[in-house]
Amino acid sequence: MDSQKCENKEKITLTELELEVMKKDIAGEFFPPEATDEERKALASAIDKADAYCEKLDAYEDIGDSLMVWFLKQYEAQEAEAGE
Repeated sequence: MDSQKCENKEKITLTELELEVMKKDIAGEFFPPEATDEERKALASAIDKADAYCEKLDAYEDIGDSLMVWFLKQYEAQEAEAGE
């Protein structure tokens, strides 16, 4: 599914903070006890968006080991297509 165009998919919208904390979380650099309340809420929001997106596409078999890695790839593919 990673290589499919995003044309028929719902647009993924992330704030800069959601994208930042999601990347930190994937890299193992996000430690909730040291994060601000705003950062924790942003990560929770990104997780909710990823889950809803996956459910909408019924893509649970396509996500592999990590919902967030899959979601980030979907977002990056969408942004790359938008820049074409």
